[in-house]
Amino acid sequence: MAKKSLGHVELQWTCPNCSTRNPGPQKTCPNCGAPQPDNVEFEQAAQETIITDEEKIAQAKAGPDIHCYYCGTRNPANAPTCSQCGADLSEGAKRKSGQVLGAHRDRPAKQIECPACGTANEADAPNCVNCGASLVEPQPKPEPQVATKPIQQKKGGFGRIAVIVGVVVLACAALITLFVLFNRTEDVIGTARSVSWSRSIEIEGLVPVTYEDWHDEIPADGVMGSCTSKARYTQDERPANAQSREICGTPYTVDSGSGFGEVVQDCQYEVFENFCEYTVEEWQKVDEKSLSGEDLSPRWPTLALSSDEREADRTETYRCIFSTEDGQYSYSSSDQNLLTQCEIGSRWILKINTFDMVTDIEPAN
Repeated sequence: MAKKSLGHVELQWTCPNCSTRNPGPQKTCPNCGAPQPDNVEFEQAAQETIITDEEKIAQAKAGPDIHCYYCGTRNPANAPTCSQCGADLSEGAKRKSGQVLGAHRDRPAKQIECPACGTANEADAPNCVNCGASLVEPQPKPEPQVATKPIQQKKGGFGRIAVIVGVVVLACAALITLFVLFNRTEDVIGTARSVSWSRSIEIEGLVPVTYEDWHDEIPADGVMGSCTSKARYTQDERPANAQSREICGTPYTVDSGSGFGEVVQDCQYEVFENFCEYTVEEWQKVDEKSLSGEDLSPRWPTLALSSDEREADRTETYRCIFSTEDGQYSYSSSDQNLLTQCEIGSRWILKINTFDMVTDIEPAN
């Protein structure tokens, strides 16, 4: 993602000697005079304000400060020698930078209650205005670890697994039972009493059909209709010759190592392109001709096709009605040979399953 800079803000650091909160650019604690050690990290202020002072902006952009390898004094990134002892800073240690400190705090911060006397202080106060105590909450001491026995798993977990397995087994058993019942048949003698047949032919015609697609995906034979601009994809860089919209995430503060933080956003660009309606001619079902009868000579319906029509799918169904001692049964098939054999009065063996359905037939010898 592209990173968009919104400007720079002052960070702060807490003096490890007296717990005073100090502005990020401040290199020594004004309360106790101790210099900032190289292992003290910068923190976000309670409320961050984008700085406009050109000198501070230049300082923020200069890069991470350098701690003198000889005396530990913190120096600006562009300083050649230590301001305290004059040592060459080429061997000094640069402060770490680039760490994300958190979301940008651009809203007014709440007042802080002094943990010592309870006085309300402004969010950016270095110490309590009433008693001078540190406004940094003391961290609780870690409680000693007490050895405990490992928690045993409840047996209920195995019980749930057993229930799930049982349900699966029952479901499988039910499916197998249905399969067996459907395919288990008994032979019943029946006599053919009537037949019927039906035949159909679908007719297709060239008709205009409307679709939608991106402008560059429309086929060459498509007739263009109306278009609208829609977001098609996102990319990290702003496109040079296309309509786009910038979409950025929540601003956050990054430690620049100089006592200042840079407020940035991760941004992408939605690229818009034309999404259009278009029309093409396609073969579609426009009619269907059917013919039916109750004789042994099935026929196809007669077609009279125009120049922009054609024959499509053909379907045929043949049905025989049988009488048995237990009543009437019917059997349907798409096999024309069934109809030609199913003469009135002929005897057949009907395969009837548990659900009283005819699953197959064969002539009785």
